[in-house]
Amino acid sequence: MRELTGTLTGLERRRSPFDEPVPERGPRWVEPEVVVQVRFSEWTGDGKLRHPLFTGVRVDKSATEVVREA
Repeated sequence: MRELTGTLTGLERRRSPFDEPVPERGPRWVEPEVVVQVRFSEWTGDGKLRHPLFTGVRVDKSATEVVREA
């Protein structure tokens, strides 16, 4: 986690990449360069992850290769 925190700190950006406001307090935004593996139970009706769980960093894919599964 320390290594990941250091990596993400170096990628910080000032503004949200999203058009709509995010309800969480004090979010920190980073450039989309690190790919991670996340398990989750399902997609919600509004396109969000239900019960997401970080499982690790992916070094075998670049951020430009990542797409939402159909």
